[in-house]
Amino acid sequence: MRKGVVTGLFVALVVMCLYLPQPCEAQYEALTAAILTKLSKMWHSDTLNFLGHTCHVSRTPTVKRLKLYWKGKFWCPGWAPFSGTSRTKSRSGSAREATKSFVGQALQRRLITQQEADLWLKG
Repeated sequence: MRKGVVTGLFVALVVMCLYLPQPCEAQYEALTAAILTKLSKMWHSDTLNFLGHTCHVSRTPTVKRLKLYWKGKFWCPGWAPFSGTSRTKSRSGSAREATKSFVGQALQRRLITQQEADLWLKG
């Protein structure tokens, strides 16, 4: 190669390096905090009043065949010896379906009336 071509390539390389955008530093702390916040919000549990009884509802994420599902559970300790459970693709639907399952079992075991079940499921 000629000396002029090599010099031209070297000058072009230096100019290119000067004008290329510099890589920014990764902010691992902010990224980690955001990921942990999102992950912690996936698990949820709450206490509520169900027809005068203290009951609990929870939802947890689960993965099956590389798909995200939500397991829901509704139970009333001290009143009913059973719990309503569900597994859905919907986060809010998991708690709703678990509640429906619990109400159906309570109705079947005559712990509540049909009117109470309808009122709770509609409201």
